[in-house]
Amino acid sequence: MKNTGSGKNKACAFIRSHLISVAEKDIAGAASPDVQNHLDSCPECASLVQQFSRAWENPVPPADIQPSPSFFPHLIERIKAEEELRPGRRGVLAVAWRILRPAAVAAVFLGGIFAGYEMGKAGKYLPSPEESVAGRFLDSFENIPRGSVADFYISRQNSKKEDLE
Repeated sequence: MKNTGSGKNKACAFIRSHLISVAEKDIAGAASPDVQNHLDSCPECASLVQQFSRAWENPVPPADIQPSPSFFPHLIERIKAEEELRPGRRGVLAVAWRILRPAAVAAVFLGGIFAGYEMGKAGKYLPSPEESVAGRFLDSFENIPRGSVADFYISRQNSKKEDLE
């Protein structure tokens, strides 16, 4: 890896994209000559590999975070203040709402069923069997002109059935 212009940029990009393998080889002391030449001539990449190698060898555990001593008393005060703002919820209305809520839900549900039934019933017309599609379909077979292609296929199918019997 040469250190000229875009070659240096390519070498730096290679070091950054292969940082784990470069750091592992640097720790073991078996880095390739091209990589070692680049690390010797590029202080940014050398510093990056050195920092990563130290972190890779000895990761620092996260600090144990403790809340401040005033956190819990302040939290309890805020909860009590919030509860004092809503005293009406524990009154008669809250009890009535708790009892009547299921009845209100049931009334809305039954009202929807009744409305759907009434909407489905309005203007509904059931055709007689003579007016149905099946009746018209069967009638169309009786109106096939003699000698037509359809008459040929129907007559042929019927004659085959008669021959089998």
